[in-house]
Amino acid sequence: MLQIKNLSKCFEDLEVLRDVNVTVSQGEVVVIIGPSGSGKSTFLRCINLLETPTGGEILYLGDNILQLGKKVTDYRKQVGMVFQKFHLFPLMTTIENVMYAPMKLNKVPAKEAKEQALKLLEKVGLSHKADSYPSSLSGGQQQRVAIARALAMKPEILLFDEPTSALDPELVGDVLEVMKQLAGEGMTMIVVTHEMGFAKDVADRVIFMDGGYIVEEGPPDEIFTQPKNERTKAFLSRVL
Repeated sequence: MLQIKNLSKCFEDLEVLRDVNVTVSQGEVVVIIGPSGSGKSTFLRCINLLETPTGGEILYLGDNILQLGKKVTDYRKQVGMVFQKFHLFPLMTTIENVMYAPMKLNKVPAKEAKEQALKLLEKVGLSHKADSYPSSLSGGQQQRVAIARALAMKPEILLFDEPTSALDPELVGDVLEVMKQLAGEGMTMIVVTHEMGFAKDVADRVIFMDGGYIVEEGPPDEIFTQPKNERTKAFLSRVL
């Protein structure tokens, strides 16, 4: 589905991504781990074109999205994103947050959008909070609404940028459970996370990044039990 070739990203003199190459197949769950500042979040933001890469190619179903021009909006509909901070609209209820993008971007009628939003809120265990405002929800609940909102656009790929790092520890499990459910249903996912248990249990492939490079990648069993690179070994010895 997604092929990233020789991707680089510079912020003035700072090279954040260097010659990154990744292929993601349909239904695959790819988890990216690594120390803070290693380029993980910038990599996700380049995939979704929230950042413009300095060099390289991003191919989605064979099309180079860096050459799409005005069709970028259509591409973004296919690639949903869940952020570290929830970015819900504070003056909209939960259900209005989930309904907004399909109505605005896909011109879905309000009645249909509402029915779909209720199903998605039920999917993430929050149908009873449909008429609540974000300020009355816990961080974990807000993040689950953010996942429902991303799903409302019926994306082909979901990107998760450290979706649990802003949450209290006891709230992390509910969000990870929703993500596991999505993975089990065959959603193609690229997940940047510090949750090593999730990476072990759910990932088809784990990528370790450091210094803007992909240092090592492979199945979770291999990465977590027999890492080949010394930098990977040093990182995992501190976080496991």
